[in-house]
Amino acid sequence: MAKTNLSSAEPVRWWIVAPVVALVLAFAPAPTWVVEEFYSRDFYPFLQSALTAVSNVLPIAFLDLMIVAAALLVGYRIVRLFMGARGGSLLDVLWESARRTIRLVGVVVSLFVLTWGCNYRRQPLETTLAGGQAVRPTAESLDVAIADANALAASLRATAVPHGELTYEDVATQLEEPMNAALTELNRMPLKRPGRPKYSVIVTPFFTWAGVNGMINPLALESIVHPDLLPFERPFVLAHEWAHLAGQADEAEASAVGWLACMNGGSPLAYSASLYLIMEAAAALPADVQRRALSRLDVGVRGDLDAISHRMQKENPEVARNASLVYDQYLRANRVSDGTASYRRALSLILSEPLRTALSEYRSRRRAN
Repeated sequence: MAKTNLSSAEPVRWWIVAPVVALVLAFAPAPTWVVEEFYSRDFYPFLQSALTAVSNVLPIAFLDLMIVAAALLVGYRIVRLFMGARGGSLLDVLWESARRTIRLVGVVVSLFVLTWGCNYRRQPLETTLAGGQAVRPTAESLDVAIADANALAASLRATAVPHGELTYEDVATQLEEPMNAALTELNRMPLKRPGRPKYSVIVTPFFTWAGVNGMINPLALESIVHPDLLPFERPFVLAHEWAHLAGQADEAEASAVGWLACMNGGSPLAYSASLYLIMEAAAALPADVQRRALSRLDVGVRGDLDAISHRMQKENPEVARNASLVYDQYLRANRVSDGTASYRRALSLILSEPLRTALSEYRSRRRAN
């Protein structure tokens, strides 16, 4: 039997340096104002424009190519392990594979922090609001918000839900100007380059089972959306993802910016934002107040909400629960202390000025016209 010779393993350069650099980038303390001024407002917008320009060229999701490449790499390493076992040098191959894995993880983490992850450390959006903080929603304010959103949605529905299909490309065309208007109003940097809405062939089944509507590929800065969303869901979902693309890493902040962007747009966009607000506010109400609020909804608006609920029945509860747990840990690892519960903070931002004003002003414009 041949003896194992660890010194004969292939040299793996930088396998110690890569994880050290990753740890420094991930955990080195940095004041939020430094991240805000030098990363989120200076470095990131130009990086986003460059990476999104490249990913926009591809008609397919760059994420799918990354997944295929990762699968091929894993397969290659498994073959190397098998061949090493047959050649009597299994320990050599294991040691080489371990070092390559450590190096790869270090490189990926470093790229993630530089291309996207630092946005989790920027100054909170609420610091740009009136008074420098978000309001705390009450059952009364949520009930009023549902009534106002329902009134607006009922007046918009005839023009917002046309007989023809509202594609993501249609939404993207309508959304660019309102998105940058919302970002400017909230003292955030405009979106340098909108992301072409893309579907992932590989990930879409998981989206369906887990109840995920979209995501940002943090390494290629591309917008991935669920192809099966209903037409009146698409504007808000794309606005949410574009808000991420503009550097709002926090889920609540992305929802708030996306909501305001839709409220700055035409009927399809504002209608989608109104449905989102109704659903979120209702979910935060006690059961008895929720029933009363939903019973007062316009018949057409209620029908569209029922259609969304029906679509969501395709979710797999076990997959959805596990996906939520994993994402919760991901958010906490990126300094979002409340994890997936951060989604619920969007209501605090939307019900604060100047965002809350956008709802009443839209209704006033509708009456004036």
